[in-house]
Amino acid sequence: MKIAQISDLHVVAAGKTQGVAQMAENLEKVVAHINGLGPDVVLVSGDIADTGTLAEVQRAAAILAELNVPFYVTPGNHDLREALQKGMPVAALPARAAGHLSYAVELPKRRILALDSTDPDVPNGRICEARAAWLAAELESSAKPTLLFMHHPPLKFSVDETDRPPLEGVELLSEIVARHGHIERILCGHIHLFAQALWQGSLVCAAPSMGMRLNWSPNALGASSFLVSPPAYLWHMLNEDGNMITHAFSLDDVDGPFAFT
Repeated sequence: MKIAQISDLHVVAAGKTQGVAQMAENLEKVVAHINGLGPDVVLVSGDIADTGTLAEVQRAAAILAELNVPFYVTPGNHDLREALQKGMPVAALPARAAGHLSYAVELPKRRILALDSTDPDVPNGRICEARAAWLAAELESSAKPTLLFMHHPPLKFSVDETDRPPLEGVELLSEIVARHGHIERILCGHIHLFAQALWQGSLVCAAPSMGMRLNWSPNALGASSFLVSPPAYLWHMLNEDGNMITHAFSLDDVDGPFAFT
């Protein structure tokens, strides 16, 4: 089983995102790259639109429709639920839960639970009692190895602008994850950087963005800013031993390959 994860598309209806980043064009490149590798499914972990408009969602949906495999989306803090529901095909957002866009997807060897971690007034996300109850019920309904798929990381990654304030209601999520050992991965985005951490017994994988890398340093806190960068994404797959492994692809303009001598 092979899963491509893309995140933080920040597509605008026309032109460049923030006036400088070619996010829609980058998404087109990534879609072509993914099609060349042939995954089983593609997960899009939020911030599909830059300002949440229907026109932005429709442009992103048209590009994602070029994928040769099914894709699934979850909202980010830049997205608006109503626009996503109108602009995305039902197959990509099969949400039925009341008040939030959470849903389950059954794959042959894994289960995907898409958890809506967004609320309009909370940029760094919220897990409410209703969403926690939905997640707990879904996890208790099946012991199949599960990938939890959401926009906001559940832990601090030492990224100031996404750590403060932290994900609201994270204690609800923490308790649920800790008692369900079949959660194999928590796949998220939001921080515009590839980062991983073990949390409550599960590996959290934060995906990079389509070309707006956070201007981050481990040694100093600076003003919120980003770097225009090559698009990047994550690749999760089961190897021949049945282990889930993760690789990061960056569509850099590189030279090679060259044989080792």
